[in-house]
Amino acid sequence: MKLGYFTHTNVSPSETFIFDLISALQDDEDINITVYGGNKKHKIKGIDGLKTISTGYSEKGYKNSFKLYKLGQFLGGKGNHFKNKFQIYNGYHALKNNIINKPDVAFIDYGTSAVMCRKYMVDNKIPFIVHVHGYDVTSALNDEFYKKELKKVFESASYIIAASHYIRKILELEGCSKEKIKVIRYGLNSSQVKPLNWNKRKNENPSVIFLGRLTPKKHPIALLHAFNIVQRKIPNAKLTIIGSGPLENAVKKCIDKLGIKEKVDMLGVLNREQSFPIMNKHWVYAQHSVTASSGDQEGFAISLAEAAIHEIPVVSTYHNGIPENVLDKETGLLVKEFDFEDMAKKIIYLIENPDVAEKMGKAGREHIINLCCTKTRVEKIKELVKSSIKKTI
Repeated sequence: MKLGYFTHTNVSPSETFIFDLISALQDDEDINITVYGGNKKHKIKGIDGLKTISTGYSEKGYKNSFKLYKLGQFLGGKGNHFKNKFQIYNGYHALKNNIINKPDVAFIDYGTSAVMCRKYMVDNKIPFIVHVHGYDVTSALNDEFYKKELKKVFESASYIIAASHYIRKILELEGCSKEKIKVIRYGLNSSQVKPLNWNKRKNENPSVIFLGRLTPKKHPIALLHAFNIVQRKIPNAKLTIIGSGPLENAVKKCIDKLGIKEKVDMLGVLNREQSFPIMNKHWVYAQHSVTASSGDQEGFAISLAEAAIHEIPVVSTYHNGIPENVLDKETGLLVKEFDFEDMAKKIIYLIENPDVAEKMGKAGREHIINLCCTKTRVEKIKELVKSSIKKTI
């Protein structure tokens, strides 16, 4: 079976669910997988023999698209509409020019990518599955043209995969057939993670960690204000931030303004092999996810689950699929969005009650092992892939 895996331009190191799924599908002897997407071939560590094909625009096409994007921003409305139509046109011809051996079935990450690919798939009678994640069914819906095109994707796709029941509900409200939506959790290989013994963890200074992109929906500024309250009560507490993003400068300025530079370590972007050993030494994982002013939201928030498999309790917010990921008062503690003061109280409580933190951390690992089984995820997706092909026969 020839499987075409279509994804966006640059896969972030934080999108571990993409790397893991591609790796698992490549290991299946019955699947011949080729990855398509972006202006350059994807470089996926550990899968050196993987076939990857760029479907990026030509240099001229890319420049024209960029100019139209800026024109659309300036004009608004009709300008954005024209820009979007041009991008879909470019995307169609990029696929037409780069796909030599037509896949039997396509797996497309993100609704935004699916909008670009839909017409080519339909015209060439290629069944396809779409995995939506977060922004593609939240803030992206502010664009009426995209919203209209996404409805066409719902009609044409064999299945739509969501990582949480919260996202499933959004899809239903946007008009996607309930029968097409399949909730399949992200997979995590817990066997590769050996949590630090809590007796050793308690011998270290109390510490909080955040791992992810510095974006409005993760609201790192709220986390800093929460930690500022924590360090006033617990002076030897430390905060580690792993990641980068559009709010990086704002985060650095906030750290300076709050006078906590000596207590915050910003380590930049690290891959799993680098970040997991660092995470394993901390007491609490904290992430203040919110609905951004643009409407952007988290999906399942995979980094919270990654913290849990290290037996680290999570303090986060009642946001999107997070309550499915973090069980309040069982595997962590949740607060209302933007309530950084309550977040601080919850972090302080866990630090002052390490036995409770340990209990929640262990319960969190067990919960995520059951919820995010890599083998189960891959098997369910394989079933959908095979079912998609049968539907067209």
